[in-house]
Amino acid sequence: MLTNIPSPLRQIDARAKLAWLLATFVMGVVFTNIPSLLIILGSILAVALIGRVFKPVIINLKGMWVLIAMIGLILSVTVGGETLFYLLPPGLPLIGGHLPVTREGVQLGIISVLRMFVYVLPVVMMVMTTSNSDMLRALMFVRLPMEFALMIVLALNFVPLYIEEMGRIADAQRARAHSLMDKGALGKMRGMVPIFLPLTLNAVDRADTIGKVLEIRGFAHGRFTVDFERLAWDSWLLIVFSAVLLALALASVAFKSDLILAGLQTIGG
Repeated sequence: MLTNIPSPLRQIDARAKLAWLLATFVMGVVFTNIPSLLIILGSILAVALIGRVFKPVIINLKGMWVLIAMIGLILSVTVGGETLFYLLPPGLPLIGGHLPVTREGVQLGIISVLRMFVYVLPVVMMVMTTSNSDMLRALMFVRLPMEFALMIVLALNFVPLYIEEMGRIADAQRARAHSLMDKGALGKMRGMVPIFLPLTLNAVDRADTIGKVLEIRGFAHGRFTVDFERLAWDSWLLIVFSAVLLALALASVAFKSDLILAGLQTIGG
């Protein structure tokens, strides 16, 4: 499981990590320039390096790299503007000169890809370094109802579990000589049915089991209190860092200016 990874971030209070997560989300929404997003992403990767989870994060995102790259490519060929080149070169007979990649599309694609990494990386890092109980209490600390907090925690933990299970099911189907990549769109869709059908049935069975366990333990009638230990210095350090990020984002909104880009221009100017 992801939460078994040893890291200094595991010692940090879940409330501090939640504050950092929300601050990075706000930064990703407010800032839209490539240099600013690169600096925000750099700060996230710096936390990953300090917390010694950089390599596990990259490994766990291996399936997402292709998806994010495809989204950037789709934006590059669907947004109009100044044409840089064609995915199908003009020299090709009959089909040449199609799918133009525009300057505006490339810029929007890069911005979208950077934003997705800004949103995804902190979530993965928090799941990797926070136990379910601590994450649940942190969500309840911000006055989120117990039912919604539990639903979020279960969803965050089941996503990597289902991805791993999908790989196992695909390997089992290949061992049975099942072809996952038949010719044509309909063939590919038929090839995915033996994977998604058992995956869906397992997901429903697991959800039913969890529901019964919670009912047996009196979850519906329970009363829970949120208790935390005093914040250590490293937790306060992450909270201060999060406050600085949030203040920078709010100041940029108030002044209607990208303060990160303005600071870079001042240093470079």
